Amino acid sequence: MDFTSGGRILQALRKEKGMTQEQLAECTGLTSNTISRIERGQLLPSVPTLCDLCNALQTNSDTILAAYIHADSQIRWSPLAEKLQQLSPEKQDKIEKILACIIETI
Repeated sequence: MDFTSGGRILQALRKEKGMTQEQLAECTGLTSNTISRIERGQLLPSVPTLCDLCNALQTNSDTILAAYIHADSQIRWSPLAEKLQQLSPEKQDKIEKILACIIETI
């Protein structure tokens, strides 16, 4: 099984947060070498480790796990939902109206 795609997502999330591997390791109780191995796809994180990584990166598990799961499944809306939650209620309403118009025209 190829674990590199999950590692790339983890690395992108870490960099997006402006964290080094050492800082993420410190937050999770792991070593920077372990973080590096996970990011390079050489090591699949255990469930407890995945939870620690998600908490440290302030993300949900779907964001990382989606890269490891290759079965057909429903669209994952978590990243979009997270972005929408950061918007004001007025902007959320506008986006909802825009999406309703798009759906009607499809």
